[in-house]
Amino acid sequence: MRMTLQKTRFTLLVLVLLVVWPMAVQSSAGPSGDQILGRWLFPAKGSSVEIYRSGNQYFGRMADVSSTGKQQFGVTKNQLLMSNLSFDGQVWSGGELIHPRTGNRFGVELNLEDPRTLRVKVYKGFKWIHKEFTLTRPS
Repeated sequence: MRMTLQKTRFTLLVLVLLVVWPMAVQSSAGPSGDQILGRWLFPAKGSSVEIYRSGNQYFGRMADVSSTGKQQFGVTKNQLLMSNLSFDGQVWSGGELIHPRTGNRFGVELNLEDPRTLRVKVYKGFKWIHKEFTLTRPS
């Protein structure tokens, strides 16, 4: 009788773990990398970039280009601006920002500050020597 009671308790414990464990895994999954998908305005608000996903990586292409963007940076619509970004649960990094006029490649890291603000850090070699700018979602 005692052995049967222990087997029953063990079986019950295993069943409870099988039910509860998947719920715990889902709740700890964290934010999705897809929260940055869509259109973002540059600080001057004349040009915008569209961030999209292909496989497990994120890319940015020029969606709208202002006349200033064309003249100063040589930007054209649909031109690839950011490539091969990966989401680590907090930031999108590991990819490159491609300078539109020169084709030079820089490291880039994106940080979503809030649903409407995306902080972009661009660097060459060392992250502590960088430039930052902010993209905002259109209303």
